[in-house]
Amino acid sequence: MDLLGIVVVLVRPEGPQNVGSVARLCGNFGASLRLVAPLCDPTCRDALKMAHPREQTLLDAQPWSDVHAALADVALSVGTSGKIGAARAAPSWSTRAARLVLPAAGERTALVFGNERTGLSKDEAAQCTRLVRLPTPGPVDSFNLASAVAVALTLLHATIDDDDQRRASAPARAALRDAWSDALHDAGFYRTTSREQFAPRLQELLDKMDVSERDAALLKDMFVRLQGRMPPQHGP
Repeated sequence: MDLLGIVVVLVRPEGPQNVGSVARLCGNFGASLRLVAPLCDPTCRDALKMAHPREQTLLDAQPWSDVHAALADVALSVGTSGKIGAARAAPSWSTRAARLVLPAAGERTALVFGNERTGLSKDEAAQCTRLVRLPTPGPVDSFNLASAVAVALTLLHATIDDDDQRRASAPARAALRDAWSDALHDAGFYRTTSREQFAPRLQELLDKMDVSERDAALLKDMFVRLQGRMPPQHGP
């Protein structure tokens, strides 16, 4: 089974051989490739040579102007970094942590990799739903770009056989968010704020949660049942 729905995003890559190697990896795992403001020619001889037999992947990878545009249609974006504090403070990414990153059918998850020398900027990292640090048990604490992509795709592929553990779909997560918001309203939470004002924070909290379709349905039912036991509250 391939990683259909996984999008590898390279931000400002400058090594054509790395870019070609990543295109080959996308072919190995069935992922797609996006390039954000590349600093090299992804169709040059060196890149195409390393991409063989996935040259077409490079030819089809139209450059995106910025990270925001490249992530506009994905349900979840995972930025990889060994330099930014939020990633360095987190445990190394593992198959257990990667399990619920696999997208629901028809949706996309992006794996975002920064420039070979400078990584992701803080602004670029902030546009990712979360940041992770790839495991490096040896004395060198970072991977070559193509190696980092290989490690991340391998971790994801190791979890692919368990469909029950895929990330909840966008409709399931939206239903959970709405039930959660309704429960907060009935509990009087919105006395000092409003649904609209708190909505971005609630969405941020939900995005940080790794829940399966079954988990999302259970949590939604719990919030609905809690509403039934709460006395009506007046608020915005």
